[in-house]
Amino acid sequence: MILSRRVSFCGEQLDELDESIVIRHADPGVPNESVQTVERMGGWGSRVTGQHWNQLEASVTFAINIKKTELNRRREVFDRVIAWANRKGWLEFSSIDDRRLYVEKTVIPGGGDMREWLNEYTITFRAYSVPFWESKLPATAVIESTNSGTASIEVGGTAPGTLDVSFRNISGATITNVSIWLNGKEMSLNGVNLTASETLNITHPAESGGLLRIYAGSRNVYALRRGIDDLTVKPGTNLCGVSASRAGRFTVTNFARWL
Repeated sequence: MILSRRVSFCGEQLDELDESIVIRHADPGVPNESVQTVERMGGWGSRVTGQHWNQLEASVTFAINIKKTELNRRREVFDRVIAWANRKGWLEFSSIDDRRLYVEKTVIPGGGDMREWLNEYTITFRAYSVPFWESKLPATAVIESTNSGTASIEVGGTAPGTLDVSFRNISGATITNVSIWLNGKEMSLNGVNLTASETLNITHPAESGGLLRIYAGSRNVYALRRGIDDLTVKPGTNLCGVSASRAGRFTVTNFARWL
């Protein structure tokens, strides 16, 4: 039975596991934020010294539409749902079908008394490394051939994010140094030695916790990074550029995030 409220995890729809599954509730949650403050002198007020987005918890509540006389069948369906939920991967809700959440931990409910056929069960999905729902499709800006150029990219959503950058050497000769500029700040890679047709990729894969990765072809060149620590952006217009000794194809992408 295809439901109006649908949930997909790791590419599998919950309601397709068994026709008896009824999704009662799907809550996308909100990121948990911690704020650090110090008291101001004078007897009132505080000053914010720091803030941090910690984790996001989404939840799905389901029921099993099988009578209590079929206990083994109810248990079989319940176990199938638990196996579906007990992993890492992308979570999607039909109610926000343009977004997805990378889940690193699930909290599994107990089955309880399977004779209670009206029971509902709630699974909690936790995102730690990137505690935001992200767009499925990225915004992209491309300069087909440049050794010194700037691209403007519109970052959507409501939360801070990161840019992914690729620079493919199309010059036919080795490119020794590459610098990436973002809103007036620089990340330089000296001695990267990008050979002909090789691509420099600066990425933040969800499967690696959203952490910065920098590769020239198959070579890890993260240690060459100098300047800004990462390519972080806020919603709105952002300017990103490249400077290199020879020409390449420059591509900038961003997956919007939401609070």
